[in-house]
Amino acid sequence: MTDLTPPTRPADPAPPAADGYGVTPDGFVVKGIDQIIADQQARARAMFGSDVDLTSGSALRKVLDAATVHVHELWRSLENQYYANFITTAQGDALTLLGGELGQERRHLRATGEVTLTVHETGPDRTVVLPQGTVIRTAAAPTPDHPVVKLRTTATATLGTTTPTATVGVQAVERGPGGNLPLEADLILEPQWARVHLDLGPATVTITNQAPVSGGDFLEADDAHRTRLLGVPRTVWTQDAILAQLLDVPGVRDAAIFDPLGGIDASQATFNSYLFGQHEFTAGRRTGSPYFFDIVVAVEPGWPWFQDEGDIPAVHPAVVDVVRQWRPVSVFPDIRPANHVDVGIRATLVVQPGHDPDAIRGEILGAVHTGVERLRLGRGVLHSDLVLTARSVAGVVDVQNLRLRRGAPVFGEVGFGGAVYGNAEELSVGENLTLTADEIARFDLDSPLIDLQVASP
Repeated sequence: MTDLTPPTRPADPAPPAADGYGVTPDGFVVKGIDQIIADQQARARAMFGSDVDLTSGSALRKVLDAATVHVHELWRSLENQYYANFITTAQGDALTLLGGELGQERRHLRATGEVTLTVHETGPDRTVVLPQGTVIRTAAAPTPDHPVVKLRTTATATLGTTTPTATVGVQAVERGPGGNLPLEADLILEPQWARVHLDLGPATVTITNQAPVSGGDFLEADDAHRTRLLGVPRTVWTQDAILAQLLDVPGVRDAAIFDPLGGIDASQATFNSYLFGQHEFTAGRRTGSPYFFDIVVAVEPGWPWFQDEGDIPAVHPAVVDVVRQWRPVSVFPDIRPANHVDVGIRATLVVQPGHDPDAIRGEILGAVHTGVERLRLGRGVLHSDLVLTARSVAGVVDVQNLRLRRGAPVFGEVGFGGAVYGNAEELSVGENLTLTADEIARFDLDSPLIDLQVASP
């Protein structure tokens, strides 16, 4: 006989607790110790009668108080387990497990340390400048047990007859414990990189590390790992999806995508001259026809663009490999390096008596360097930010006549319009330094564009 009984409707999810604790629409609410004590005393009265002795000296009260601590810890554990299910709130091992589910393991850090650079046979009145990002490697031939370790300097070193030595920070090119080095390792300049980027002439440079280069054993912090997980693309082909992959390529400081059909294509001749209702800005793509878009990549100092510029992983082929995996059929990228614009400042600092002017100057330049390095493609340098940075340093009374300076940008084969080549300029007081979409700011601590004078009040 056929059962004509209608199917049972699935039960609705359990509603939040009536007392407002536990899982609620606003998250997980932990029950406080005072509420736990009140609930336990109410149950004790219901079980033993309303006249049960619950004063502070009674044995039952002491047992209930001792259990309260354990119950509260249980509530806190439940809270941690609840928030461990979400990337935005998970921590530690829970965040690592969530990253594993997305195919994003927690990365190792790059080993860091310091090296001492010494120049020999420079000749009279000649200096050797080793820029930030200078590549250093171990001199011994690689073996399966001891591969070559490559490092990059994190600051510029100027060496000459009067100052033949300088100590700079270094960072391993590769992540992980393979970038660690023992004390006094045998180090040299990476020959291929030095041949392309340096002009040493008869001079030679020796390199020593007075302390180990370490830190590659550690894993990245929760904040850095969480940021990468939140940027994992959920779709195959969008600007955000491919941009998230590009920013994870070693050596890439920033990247931007100019898509004529999916966004603004600044390389079009009609850009910024569109007349609504009179003509189409960009024609639609026909099915099966090739479709091109532009990718502009800003490279960190020292990373080669092509493989023949240094014996470390080049950025351009790595970006090409990433895009090849993510682009649809018949979609082709035009990958170009960004234009790096040197930024300088000129100002007069009014300093209180008793403060070291050189220390104040160094602290200000370090803060400006950190702020500029955080800027992305097309983001200009604000005059007000530099004034606030300088005034926040202890001992600075006032900042007068602060002017931004713009160096001639390094031509990166990108011409979206607006870039200025071949000259430098000094802006007016209060004027911001604006950049075009293909430019990125760079601030060198030893730049000749820096002129900070110190005066007393």
